Amino acid sequence: MLLQARKYDVKVIEQPIPTIYLDGNKSSHFRVVRDSLAIYARFFKFAGSGIISFIVDIALFEGIILLMGNHVLDSIILATVISRALSAVVNYTLNHRVVFNGGGRQTFIKYGALFIVQMILSGYLTDLVTNWLPHNGNSIAPMLAKMMVDFTLFIISYQIQKDFIFKKDTEVNYAKNQES
Repeated sequence: MLLQARKYDVKVIEQPIPTIYLDGNKSSHFRVVRDSLAIYARFFKFAGSGIISFIVDIALFEGIILLMGNHVLDSIILATVISRALSAVVNYTLNHRVVFNGGGRQTFIKYGALFIVQMILSGYLTDLVTNWLPHNGNSIAPMLAKMMVDFTLFIISYQIQKDFIFKKDTEVNYAKNQES
């Protein structure tokens, strides 16, 4: 609304809103733990889903690296593709059913696109960071690199999934109506 006012050169006058305290602010209806949990519940569920998927992803990645070795680029990329594909199935299912409570085919297609971009970035950046970290021939350096890269991608992915992939139609329609 403010952007529209600016666009049409409508003058906006700021009105101060007084804060009213009952009984000198002796009590509050805000319950710190319960209200905070309600506010952050979706992110905590997303984090739980991410932790489960992370365990699946890292365990598979580490197992494949141990079997193939980490001395060639192909082993890191192959381990990333396999581990990410299987953990993505787990992650999509949890996010779809538990975190964001539903969606249709569109969510699957959007999540699939995010998955592909994230997998490519994870593989490329993990290999890049692996070459920066000291290693002594075992898979510790690639695993640590993968954890650092994937944590960063996790934070970015939450915002994308919340604001784009699993956004409810009512939220989209409400936002469109607010812009009008």
